[in-house]
Amino acid sequence: MLTMTILAILGVLLVVILAMMFRSPARPAIPAPAQSPQVSPPLEATPWDARPGDVVSIHGAAEDFSDLDFTIDRRSAYESNNRRWVDLSGEFRGRRVYLEVQGRAATEAMGILDGTKLSIADLGIAEQDLANFDSRQDPNASIQYDGKPWHYESSRELGYFENEGGAGEGLYRWLFREQNGDRWLCIEKWEGEPFDVRIARRLNSQDITVYRAA
Repeated sequence: MLTMTILAILGVLLVVILAMMFRSPARPAIPAPAQSPQVSPPLEATPWDARPGDVVSIHGAAEDFSDLDFTIDRRSAYESNNRRWVDLSGEFRGRRVYLEVQGRAATEAMGILDGTKLSIADLGIAEQDLANFDSRQDPNASIQYDGKPWHYESSRELGYFENEGGAGEGLYRWLFREQNGDRWLCIEKWEGEPFDVRIARRLNSQDITVYRAA
């Protein structure tokens, strides 16, 4: 009787062992592919809505034709004949640059991006010549600079409001447009200061991107 019991137990064990040997091994779980982190694109704004801390990028506007990027550290305003526009400025490669934006829907802007500073003597004109341009308001008048004519475009008194506040300062500005070009000679006279002459550029608003500060 004991022998039969032992044989029965051994038989059951044999069946269990054989079943375990022929059972398909469990497949390891395949890990799900790693999910790439979702990076949100930088929030953009129009130049008109830009604020200090935002970054302005102007496509191909640097002297080596790379993008000109600067962080806005000052947002001021100009005003003339009840019309107001903004002036954004910051540092680029050790010099201060300026971007004047006429409105939210404006297709063009004016940038003073060149660090070169001139005098009216460099243009071959005197203060009286500027007074004559202003009194005549003649679009056919011109001056010579850099081997080409620059045509009179406008002259007017402006109000400047640093950081868009305060009572503002007065100045007078003359603009001369480069013939067959996209540059202006921008001549300004602030009270108690000598004439300031800078080369400005006409910019396409599509080439200007503003990235909101983080």
